[in-house]
Amino acid sequence: MKRLLLILPVLLAVLLSGCQNAFGYINARWISEVSMTYKNMQGRQETAPFESRQFTDSEFIRTLASAMNTSKRISGDLDYDANFNFTLLYGDGYKEDYILSLTEQEGYTALLLPAEHSSNGYTVSVKNADKLRKLIFGDGSIPAVQTEAAEASVDTQGPVTVSRNELSPVTGQNEFLNLQLLKGSYREDWSSSSPLAGRSWSGQFRLELTDEQGKILNTFGLSQAFPEELRFGDLFQLQFADYNGDGNPDFTIGQYGSGNASLFKLFTLHPDHSISELQIKGAASGLLISTPDRYSVKLERTDGGFRTSYYDNSAGKQIETAYRWNGSAFEEAAP
Repeated sequence: MKRLLLILPVLLAVLLSGCQNAFGYINARWISEVSMTYKNMQGRQETAPFESRQFTDSEFIRTLASAMNTSKRISGDLDYDANFNFTLLYGDGYKEDYILSLTEQEGYTALLLPAEHSSNGYTVSVKNADKLRKLIFGDGSIPAVQTEAAEASVDTQGPVTVSRNELSPVTGQNEFLNLQLLKGSYREDWSSSSPLAGRSWSGQFRLELTDEQGKILNTFGLSQAFPEELRFGDLFQLQFADYNGDGNPDFTIGQYGSGNASLFKLFTLHPDHSISELQIKGAASGLLISTPDRYSVKLERTDGGFRTSYYDNSAGKQIETAYRWNGSAFEEAAP
């Protein structure tokens, strides 16, 4: 059926909004697999690439994430044929389902829709659609010059300070707690319209505690808490509060978790200058929280603990969870 090829140009001409996509930022680093199924729509003259396939290749995942991050919302009613369903599987087990309409013929845009809200359509540019169809219908390769451009970055040997925090308002001491990149890369991407476009630092990070003269008092390697390579897309400030009532300042550090939320780990600073992670039962991979503060958030305090909240796409509602300190760890509190 060819009507999609006729409809999309009209929709793009008169209905295309200038808004960013509504998925949030799709971080390819956090996706472990893309599961895709194909259904040949009646009237389409194209070769079936597969019935179902699991993509774990980083090149495919990066290309798909880039196409999603740069997609644009189409306003109004849609009339389309969908020939691909796919699921993004994240490392923590979280899944997101989407619908893709992509013809085999080069030079046409593609149509992308969230499975839960299939009336909301997003157009994928011809450039990105051609990259996808080459991987899906073609030989699976992308010209080397494009790969090099996507991977362009500057290797760094730290320390490079991404977050510098004065502790005198928190502890009364003239000290600083810094989050630093020790080894990794710095890159810039101004071509994407995603919320995380721009500068980013990725690699091995540590927390460093210093006095006002810069003397190092202690350090804490964040690889102890985060098994995956860390990425920060902006300079930011740590948010401090005492959540377990021991008088010591606690703080969160977050990473991308899904299109709707970030995953946060909780840490504490002790009087002897040591730093440790506060354990949270049932949330070993982190606290899933919907918040615009991607890298550090101040939690909602409750009696003996805190409360978190995130939006669940599958349930279509906000999910709240309360945690209480039991003397050695936080655990879920009864509603």
